[in-house]
Amino acid sequence: MKYSLPLLLFLLTDMWGMSIEEINSKPASREKNFMIWQYLRQDINATQASEAFYQLENVNERFLFDYAKKTDEPEIRYTAECLQKPASELINISEDDCLYLALTPLKAQCLQSYEREQIATRLGDQFGNVEWLRTMNQENFFSLYSDLTPSLRLFLISGGQYRQEHYNHFVEAETLNELSTLKGFNKLVYITVTDPKMGNLQESLSQIGGGSYDSQTHFYLGINALKYHRNDNALFHFKEGKRLAASLMEQDKNRFWIYRITQDQTVLNELAQSLDINMYTLWAKEVLGMETENYFTTLPTTRKGGFKGDDPFVWNQLHKEVVKTTAEDLYKIIDQYDGEDSLAVQAYIIERAYTPYIHNFTMPYDQYMIGVSTDQKAMLYALMRQETRMIPGLISPSFALGLMQIMPFNVDTISKINSLKIQSYDDMFNPQFNIAYSIEHMKHIERTLFNPVLMAYAYNGGLGFTKRLLMSGEYFNAGEHEPFMSMELIGNAESREYGKKVLANYVIYKKILGENVSISSIFDRLTQPTQSDYFRAEALAQTPVQR
Repeated sequence: MKYSLPLLLFLLTDMWGMSIEEINSKPASREKNFMIWQYLRQDINATQASEAFYQLENVNERFLFDYAKKTDEPEIRYTAECLQKPASELINISEDDCLYLALTPLKAQCLQSYEREQIATRLGDQFGNVEWLRTMNQENFFSLYSDLTPSLRLFLISGGQYRQEHYNHFVEAETLNELSTLKGFNKLVYITVTDPKMGNLQESLSQIGGGSYDSQTHFYLGINALKYHRNDNALFHFKEGKRLAASLMEQDKNRFWIYRITQDQTVLNELAQSLDINMYTLWAKEVLGMETENYFTTLPTTRKGGFKGDDPFVWNQLHKEVVKTTAEDLYKIIDQYDGEDSLAVQAYIIERAYTPYIHNFTMPYDQYMIGVSTDQKAMLYALMRQETRMIPGLISPSFALGLMQIMPFNVDTISKINSLKIQSYDDMFNPQFNIAYSIEHMKHIERTLFNPVLMAYAYNGGLGFTKRLLMSGEYFNAGEHEPFMSMELIGNAESREYGKKVLANYVIYKKILGENVSISSIFDRLTQPTQSDYFRAEALAQTPVQR
C-alpha cells in the first residue's frame, strides 16, 4: 500500500494517511500495531480512535497516552493523567487509585520521610504492595539487622542513582548468604556487577565462591570475582556458567574466560572447535591459526523472481510457519521459495534447518551498495545480519523498520536530507530505500567512531549513549583483561551483546569480501583512543602535558 500525500505535508506532520478500513482488514499482530500507531497520530475523531485502539494486540503507555489525547472515554483520560502526575502533586492527589497509578520509586525519592509514611498508611494493600515506601525511610539496607526482602525489592525497582547512594556499601558475609537465597538475587548480581559506581557492593559479591544459580548469574559472579582478583571464585563460577549454559554462544563465553584464567590449551582448542561463529571462537581460531569454514555466502537457483519477504504481514505468516516446522521438514518450505529474489528468505530457512552446523552469511543486496567502500559494505552487512538476517519485511517491537531496522524518527530526519524521498513508512520495507537511509545514518557514526564494536554500540544504542560510555572513563582502559572485561560489563544488555555479534559478522564479511582483518587487532585498538574514537582522542589532545 502506497500513499501520495505531498512531501510538504510529510515534512510538517511526519506521518501519512492511514485508513481504518486498512487497519480492519489486517490480523492482530505487531505489524497491525504499527498501523494503529500511525493512525492515532492522524487528525481523527474519538470514535475513529476507539475503533483502532481496541484492535491493538497489546497496550503500553505509548498507545495509552496517544489514545488519551483523542478519546472522550473518562476512564482512559483519567488513567493517563494519573500516570503522568509529577512528584510535586503526589501528596495532594485525593483519589487513592490515582495516587497508586502515579506513584513510582523515582517520584517517591522527592518526598519527605513523613510523606512517604502517610502514603504507605493511606494506600495499605488496596492495590498492591507499597511497603517499599517505608523501606525508603530506613538507612540500614542490606545490614545484619534490616529486613532483607523489602530491601531487595526496593533495590530492584529503584533507579541507578538511588542504588548508588543507598546500597553501595560492604555487606557482611552472613547477610550476603541470606540475600543469595532470596528471589531476585540473580537480578541484584547483574545490576550491581554492570554498574561501575557500585564498587563496594561488587567487592562484597566477589567473596561468593559457591552457590547454585542460573548460568547468567554464575557468569557475572565470575566476571566480578576476576575483577577483584579472586581467581578461584571466578573459575568456579565460569565452570558452572558453562555447564548450565543454554546456547553455544554462552558456553563459548564461559570457555573463553576459563582459558583466560587457566591458560589451559585444551580449553582453547575446545573453544576454537565450537560450531558457533562468535567473537570468542573467532579469536581462538586466530590464535591457533585455524580458519572458519562452516558458513555459506550464496545459494544456487534455477528461477527468476521469487518471494522477497518485503511485505510485513506475509512475512509474519511465513515466519510463524517456519518456527513451528521441525528442522527435518523445513526443506519442504525451502523448495517453495526458490528464485533469485528469494535468496534472503531461503538462506534464513536453511540456517534454521542446519543450526548450529552452518551459518548464513549471504549478501543479497549488493546492487544497492554501489559507491560504498568494501569496509563499509562489510559493516552494513554485519549490522543487517544481526538486525534482520537480511529479511526486509521486519518490524521490531519498538517499530524499527526494514532490513536495517531504522526507527521512524530517524526515517523522518533522513528523508529531509536524502535525495531518495519516501512516500510512506512502507517504503522502508524496500531494500533500496532502507539501505540508502542506513548509509546516510551511518555517516554520523563514521565521523566519530572508527572501531566496529563502537560503531555497533552507536547503531543500536545511539551515538549519545556511546559517547557517554567512552567519556565516563570506566571502559576500555589499559588492563590485564581489557578490552574483554569492558565488553562484558556494559550495562545496556542489548547493546552489549549486539556489539559482540556485529563484530563477529564484520570479521566474516571482511574475509568474504577479500579483506582479511585481525580480530585481535580490533580488540587491541579499543583501548587506544586515537585509533578507536574521536571523543577520547580529542579529550586527550586537549589535556595539558605534565612536565
